Amino acid sequence: MDVCLRGSSPGATTAGIMLLTRARQLGYSLNVSVIGDPEDIVTIPGPAIAYAPVLAGCGVGREDGSGATVVVPGPPGAPVMVTVHPHGVSGWFYVDRSGNGHHPATQAYVRLTRDPRPAARELGRMVRRAVEALGCSTDPAVLDVLFGADVPPLTALAVALRAGRAMAGGRGEPITRFITGTATGDPLPPEYDAATMRASLLEGDALQWIIDGLSPVVHDGAERFVGLARELAHEDGGRDLVLLYQIAAVTSELVQLPQRSILPPLGAAEDSVATGLKNALTADGLGDANRQLVQVFKFLGGRFVSEADHAYDVCDGPAPKAHIARWEWFSSQVRQGRKRADALWSDIFDPAS
Repeated sequence: MDVCLRGSSPGATTAGIMLLTRARQLGYSLNVSVIGDPEDIVTIPGPAIAYAPVLAGCGVGREDGSGATVVVPGPPGAPVMVTVHPHGVSGWFYVDRSGNGHHPATQAYVRLTRDPRPAARELGRMVRRAVEALGCSTDPAVLDVLFGADVPPLTALAVALRAGRAMAGGRGEPITRFITGTATGDPLPPEYDAATMRASLLEGDALQWIIDGLSPVVHDGAERFVGLARELAHEDGGRDLVLLYQIAAVTSELVQLPQRSILPPLGAAEDSVATGLKNALTADGLGDANRQLVQVFKFLGGRFVSEADHAYDVCDGPAPKAHIARWEWFSSQVRQGRKRADALWSDIFDPAS
């Protein structure tokens, strides 16, 4: 039986792969073609990592990924696009892999570790020692996850800990060991606004309730960290206050948990991407997720044709130009292609009487 599909390349190609795969499993004879030229497909470049069962099931991103985790390589030094949202249709952010950080707070941390002022380097060392105590890798990529993941702050903390420990191969101390469980207050907004928040960071006791929510073993160190950050901010005009703020924002959420409680459990997508990040950070090459999709389709016997007397519509829509928007479009098209293949299977092999 011959079936021709029409639509945007990712959706139609995915539907073709699904139909061919199911036909092989059931021993059916099926020829599938897609209208279009494979040389004109939209490029979906890496490096990128996502939890995308449909895409992984189509054989994309499996060389460096595992299970339903898709890892697409990219040029050395280019930041990795990451999402911990399922299926890759939203929540993308960047993680640097050059050691300089992508998020402004991570970049501030890196600047402090390279600053000629002893006090600045000490502030950087305090952050690094805290990360090490939690059993995490000290790669700035861990901080990019903590500050950049598009999830609630405590979930971002859990994802960063999972990623950092997977990279370091360690366990570390449970982070809720370091809170008293008695703090109450309004958590700081996750977004840093230097114009409105600088005064509260530099003056008064705006952060004191957060510090007092920490257990005695780290309380004094936290006070010293805030004091040192303020001293340096007065010297350099608040250049790196974003780091103090982002750490305080996450901690303002953490200290309101009961003592020795647990962080939010990670879902499949969050855990999968966190543990796969190590591979994504070293996946170099000229990756193209859409090109891989086409290669799998051809390997299964699929063909591309210029026209056909009759074709089934799959899904369509122009590809955006922006990198993140294009990945979201691609991921959405792949999911729609899977759903269309399920519907077409019934129409082709079990038509309504």
